[in-house]
Amino acid sequence: MVLKNGIALYMEILGLLSFKRVYSNPPESEFNQVRRLISFVLLCFSLQANAEHFNAASDIWSPFIMATEESYSGIGVDILNEVVKRTGDTVSIQLAPNKRAMKMFEVGEADFMILDSPLWNDPEMSDQMVFSDDVMSIQEYIYFLKSSFIEVKTPSDLNGQTVNILRGYYYPLFEEAFSNGSIVKNEVGSEPSLIETLVRGRVAAIFMDSIAFQYTTSKFKYETNQFQRGLQLSNTKLGIKIRADKAYVLPRFNQAIKAMKQDGTIDRIIQKYTE
Repeated sequence: MVLKNGIALYMEILGLLSFKRVYSNPPESEFNQVRRLISFVLLCFSLQANAEHFNAASDIWSPFIMATEESYSGIGVDILNEVVKRTGDTVSIQLAPNKRAMKMFEVGEADFMILDSPLWNDPEMSDQMVFSDDVMSIQEYIYFLKSSFIEVKTPSDLNGQTVNILRGYYYPLFEEAFSNGSIVKNEVGSEPSLIETLVRGRVAAIFMDSIAFQYTTSKFKYETNQFQRGLQLSNTKLGIKIRADKAYVLPRFNQAIKAMKQDGTIDRIIQKYTE
C-alpha cells in the first residue's frame, strides 16, 4: 500500500513539474506543493524499506498495559502502537507474568518490553538491552489507611510490619530490611489485589505508583479519603526496553518519541487514562 501510494504521488509530482514547465513564473504555492509531495514520497519509501515486525511483552499493569478479550490498551500500549505507526513498523503484544515476560525478552522471544526503566533491571544484564528516550515518569509511594498511618523516614520505621508489593518489583531502599526479615514483604499479582489487602487491614502498607493507585481506586470506587500517602520511593523515567540486537531501531523510535512529545500525543494518551 505504501509503495502503491508512493508511485501515485510520484506521478502527481510529474504532473506538477509539467505545470512548472508550461508557466514561466508558476505560483509559489505550486512549488510548496511539489516540495511537500516529494518529502512525503521519500518518507513513504524510507518507511517501506526499514519497516519490520517486532514482538513485545509485558505483564498486566493498569493503566499502562491492560487486556480485554478482543484487544490491548493502556498508556504503554497506546504509546508503543503510536511509535511503530510513525516509524512504519508493526508490533505484536503478548502478555505474561512479569518473570515470564522478562525471560521472553532474555531469550529473544520478545524484542521489546513495553515500558521499563534501567533502575528496574539487573546492572549485570545491561549489555543485553538498550532503552529508548524516556516517554514518561512515574512516582512510587508507600500507601496507608489513614486510620493507621505510620510516618516513615527510614526503613526501620516499618520494622515489625508487613507490607505488600507487586510481584517482581524491587525497592533498593528496603531490600536489606526485606532480606533480614525486619519488614515482612508479600508479593501479589495485581493492583486491585494490592489495594484490597490494604483496605481489609491485612497489611500495614502497600508500595505502589501514583498513577496506578489513582486509576485503580477510581475504577473500583474506593473512597480516596480513607488512604494516606507516605514516603516517596522513586521518581522513575520510563522508556521502551529494547534487546541489544535490535538497537538499530533507536534512531527512528527516538525520533518518533520526540515528535510525540512536541505535538502533545503522549500527554493526550496519559490524560485519556488518568482524567
